Amino acid sequence: MQQKKLILALIAAGLMGLLGACGGGAAGNATPAISTTTGTVNMSMTDGPSDSFNHVWVTVTQISFHTDANAIWSPSDASWQTTILPAPITIDLAALNNGAMNTVFANMNLPVGSYRQVRFFFASDSDPLDSSAQATRDNEATPAPLQWNDQVEYINASGALTEAPLEIAYPVQGIQLLGAFSVTAGGTLNLVTDFDLDKIVVPYRSGTMQAFTLKPNLNYFDLSNAGGITGNVDATKLCTASSWPTSAPFTPPAGCAFNLVVHAEAVSSDGLRYEAVRSTTVKPDGTFTLAPLPIRDSSGNPVSYDIIIRGRQMQTLEVTGVTPAGTYTGSNLAGATALQASGSPLPIGIVAEYGSQLATPLAPLTSGNVVFQQTLTGGLPHEIRWSDTDPLSGKFGRQGLAPWNQNFWLANTGLNVAPYTAGGLAFSLATPTEGNGNYSVIANETAYYNFGTAVSLLTPLPATNAATFTPGAPTLQAGVQSGTVVGTIAIGGTGIYTEGEVVVARFAHIISAQSFNLTANTAPTYSITGLGAKVPGAYYYAYLRLDNCTGTIPGTTPTNTKCSHMIIPISGAIDLRTATSAAGMNVSVAL
Repeated sequence: MQQKKLILALIAAGLMGLLGACGGGAAGNATPAISTTTGTVNMSMTDGPSDSFNHVWVTVTQISFHTDANAIWSPSDASWQTTILPAPITIDLAALNNGAMNTVFANMNLPVGSYRQVRFFFASDSDPLDSSAQATRDNEATPAPLQWNDQVEYINASGALTEAPLEIAYPVQGIQLLGAFSVTAGGTLNLVTDFDLDKIVVPYRSGTMQAFTLKPNLNYFDLSNAGGITGNVDATKLCTASSWPTSAPFTPPAGCAFNLVVHAEAVSSDGLRYEAVRSTTVKPDGTFTLAPLPIRDSSGNPVSYDIIIRGRQMQTLEVTGVTPAGTYTGSNLAGATALQASGSPLPIGIVAEYGSQLATPLAPLTSGNVVFQQTLTGGLPHEIRWSDTDPLSGKFGRQGLAPWNQNFWLANTGLNVAPYTAGGLAFSLATPTEGNGNYSVIANETAYYNFGTAVSLLTPLPATNAATFTPGAPTLQAGVQSGTVVGTIAIGGTGIYTEGEVVVARFAHIISAQSFNLTANTAPTYSITGLGAKVPGAYYYAYLRLDNCTGTIPGTTPTNTKCSHMIIPISGAIDLRTATSAAGMNVSVAL
């Protein structure tokens, strides 16, 4: 789980840069002719912010490209252009922030053509530890090799540095990146794949175990049309490492801000809201770099962004109408737009905050996301905060992560807004149309859905309480029908496992899950409905996750839970491209 993000970045970068020779294609399609003329592709990786993870390592093994966005992967389909790395590569995605890039694949020769799909393949967290992961050291006081090929390092509920595997759901199908880029004869294409750790690495609870899984949502940028925006906040208002508590109850320090994230936002394709195009964290010295950012639209016109700066215990800042600038030489950016002079840092106001949580699980599927918005008078809603839901519970699943509360935290205040001018920024307090401390909330599913109707989230009374809400149900996209998968689980023996879930996955990430009873000699059934169906890409896989988290790890202070864990694939695919149901997805489990 922990390596989801890294993998995504690596995969996206690798896919675009490594076209080679073998593959898988769309069922029923004739194998397209492969051009013998090539162009050069350089693929770099970059990352969005993470306010929860110190490190996210992933180990990439293979990349494949296809000209058909709906092609289904098969290793025997030669219409896929595939490159297997000479040796797997392990990368820390969390290190690729604030404009940093890693050019994993340079000077790659791709056949001329228009590509629409990339699949990234990586070593599973349950595979034997690869040599590249063995050669990578963690961040413990005494550094040691990674324990898993894909690994997350985070601060747990007791304030201790903790490591966990990053589960890649059914990794044999690879992680999909959709887009459109063309390779021309003799041309050079410099691409950067962006993965946002906070939106890709998803915490979930399996019994008492804090776990992580990957939810790919990748973007890529062409550096020939990219620039950046830089800025700095008042670093004297930021919490320092020495201010954090070292003993229970581990509450965050008062009077300072932390976990700052900066978004460059543009109007969404449906014209209904502002959404983040690129995000980054703020460094301890208060500086940040948002790059790469597209500087021209498809018509060649300059693009401007609204900049949102939010964090824990701080008032949200908004700078409107900022146009990025600059030129890339390789991975180096020169001439980026500066929000303000370094001697005039952006102000930080320390404010109260409150927790939020879904009153009921996200439906019809458990794996989705929730967006918290605030709106200036006469404008469109801006994305302030964003969170995935726990794919098992359908609620927020951050119980084991700092800042040590299962709720999702929101600033109990309005906005501090300034229009961008090169001569300086003049901020003024603005009450959003939702009201100070209030938000409009929208929710969506992972695939084939539109956001549901916005609901209002009001400051709880007293403000120390958590605000609960029921999101508007996401709706299926036009032309998509609701599909169902059903099956029976035959269980034999008693074994060591106490908990189990049926998981439905697509492109290596979880779509939904359902718990079942592991009582010996029973045959529980499962039914998962709401899957996108009767569309070309509606192709899913399923597996069982079995856990027992009743043991402890000897000698640890505080005592850490020891979990036994097993993944059992359910044979066959859930093909809902032309049907609305898939029955007989049965599996036998000998415990």
